[in-house]
Amino acid sequence: MSNNLDLETVFRQYLDHTKKDDGEIIVLILNYLSHLYQDEEESSSDNETILLEDFTHYEVDDFLNFYLEDNFENFEELQETTKRFLKNFLKFVKEKKYFNKEEIEEWTEILK
Repeated sequence: MSNNLDLETVFRQYLDHTKKDDGEIIVLILNYLSHLYQDEEESSSDNETILLEDFTHYEVDDFLNFYLEDNFENFEELQETTKRFLKNFLKFVKEKKYFNKEEIEEWTEILK
């Protein structure tokens, strides 16, 4: 089990594995996380890599229940679409054993 992988790489693996067109949702999530973890003193050219371990159930909850609602008029549709994507993504990371049991349970609770 390793969750210190580059999140973008894991998303690419997921897309290759599922052959689904979830790129727009992934971009939204990466933009959200980039903004969340952005160091004010860092220049935009020195973006730090976001790891899978940075994308915990806390970020999932915040993204679904606050970020989308605060930033998009069609947030309810986006929430449903994103929730479906995240459930499928969770299945993928479970198969790959990228998350521990506790994190899987936390994600599952958030995605009910």
